[in-house]
Amino acid sequence: MKRRFVAAGLAGLLLALGWLAGLGAAEAQPLPPGSYLRSCRDAQVRGGGNLVAFCATRNGQWVGARLNDFPSCRGDISNQNGQLWCERRPAPPPPGPPPGPHGFGPPGSYNRSCTRIEFRNGVLSAFCRTVMGNWQPSVLNTLNCEPRADISNQNGTLTCPPRRQMPPPPGSYLQTCRNVTVGGAGMLRAQCQRVNGLWNPTALNLNQCRPGRDISNQNGNLVCR
Repeated sequence: MKRRFVAAGLAGLLLALGWLAGLGAAEAQPLPPGSYLRSCRDAQVRGGGNLVAFCATRNGQWVGARLNDFPSCRGDISNQNGQLWCERRPAPPPPGPPPGPHGFGPPGSYNRSCTRIEFRNGVLSAFCRTVMGNWQPSVLNTLNCEPRADISNQNGTLTCPPRRQMPPPPGSYLQTCRNVTVGGAGMLRAQCQRVNGLWNPTALNLNQCRPGRDISNQNGNLVCR
């Protein structure tokens, strides 16, 4: 039994030495601190910023582990079931846009974690930070947002409470149109029937209609007269 244990230990040691030797010769560099040192062995720094070691798994096996660019770690370097792991520092935000008339957007909490903000014709675009610290582009049509509601950054995505559905305005069009909705900025949308019986998707800006004028279906098109 003792001979088997010694043989297994020698085999593991030879495997460790062979694996580390295969990484290439390099001058010994100081190891970064971390809790991984309690359950990893034969740790070395390679290439100036890569950490390699043999780390124990939950079932007691020793496996080769590697952590690239450990100087970018924030906080502890740990052994997660045989894998070297750390939390990374957030990436720096991308450079801001050149000064211009569209360099600012509507108010909202998104301003605290978004950059390169642009606002044109009700469409808000920006680079927003995720929970992992990355930056990703996002676009939001604010015309679909509830008025005066907060625009926020939800894990890199611009988000707002949706505008509540408005009841359709009265008019003769209701007799020959279906799927009627009223969206942001007063846009009336529906499918209206043509004289040949086919259904045509159509839209009408209610802001262009005078009060008291009938909204009708003219061969599949919404018209106010």
